Amino acid sequence: MGYSTLTVSLPRDWVEDMKLKPGDIVSIKREDDGSLRLAPESVPKREEIKNCIVNADLCISPNLLTRIIAGNYILGHDTIQIIAREELKKNHLDEIRGATQRLTGLSIVEQSLKHVTLQSFVDPTRFSIYGLIRRLHIIISSMIDASVRALLERRAEYATEVNHMEEECDRIYWLITRQLLLAVRDRSVGTKIGIESSLHIAGNRVIAKILEEMADCAENIAKEVLAIRDKENPSEVVLNDIAKFKGQVMKILEQSLKALLTIDIGLSNEVIEMVESAENDERRLNQRILAQKEPVVAISLRTIVWNLGQISKYCRVIGEITINRFLEKPSEICDYTPMLESKVS
Repeated sequence: MGYSTLTVSLPRDWVEDMKLKPGDIVSIKREDDGSLRLAPESVPKREEIKNCIVNADLCISPNLLTRIIAGNYILGHDTIQIIAREELKKNHLDEIRGATQRLTGLSIVEQSLKHVTLQSFVDPTRFSIYGLIRRLHIIISSMIDASVRALLERRAEYATEVNHMEEECDRIYWLITRQLLLAVRDRSVGTKIGIESSLHIAGNRVIAKILEEMADCAENIAKEVLAIRDKENPSEVVLNDIAKFKGQVMKILEQSLKALLTIDIGLSNEVIEMVESAENDERRLNQRILAQKEPVVAISLRTIVWNLGQISKYCRVIGEITINRFLEKPSEICDYTPMLESKVS
């Protein structure tokens, strides 16, 4: 209108849905892809229906009900009802109770012979996404240390404790996944949990899954330690080499997370180089392990080293994600300028 003012026409149904009236303020935000997002200054609170009903009679396969509950939890459903035509079977009730123990904030609030109602009491904006990732890292580091110490010191109780720590990792992993999917639906959630760009949601999902896989590797190490606790002791040379390799892997893990949290491209590159060096050390260590007299012990030791190596390889992916994240913005090392059109004479 005139020479200096641009106007935007708003859809009538949207205006009515938002309960806007003349004089209300509407903000315009530019997104990463260049599009514009309109939002009222104060969005009216609307009750969202997040009630999910699960037919337990159709959940015949083992653990299917568990996975359905977990899937609905991470999708953001606050209320999950499990129903049956006649009555819930014992295996269904066992899976329901197991799911509530594994999923943070999910509790049984109502139960009868034919139905169980689960309610999530988790505030999705309560936890910082990177705080949860850091917490996962700390637990995983403790799991790795405890499982290898169980081998070196012949302390089976350390290996047993690793199993309990893995359950805590699962709870944090599912909570992270729930937060990320909610951030996809509601960008304000992403902002509140520390996600600066929608581009980071996919990368954080990969990182969370990688950390969960690391926890599984640490648990596998503990299981192998328990499997050979009554066998002949491995040679001290091999045990010392495994201890050194464990320290190498833990340093890689620590540096990869530090690089991620600080978006340090140089440190990320060092991590990737360290992973390649660890792969060579793993091959040499395996050759010494295969020379063990007891075949059963050699197989278990080989499995332990393989799981340590997998943890190291997962760190390479974290390093690659960090480098990509660093390159999202111009910097001294990599600047971005528009290409000039070539003129044809």
